[in-house]
Amino acid sequence: MSAIPDKVVDLLVSEVFRKNNVNIDNAKSKLSDEQKQAIRDLVEELKSQVDTFVKESSSSTKE
Repeated sequence: MSAIPDKVVDLLVSEVFRKNNVNIDNAKSKLSDEQKQAIRDLVEELKSQVDTFVKESSSSTKE
């Protein structure tokens, strides 16, 4: 189950970067440690929300 949220997060982040013409290597070098941690926290929260959604969706389809 955790592979699905990882793919979703990777896709969303890549798409946002692409749409805003962000070079990932340049962006990484310019981020502070606090900003990097904030992004990690956000990604973990998104993973949690996706996990919850997937579990609820699979539960409701079984009923």
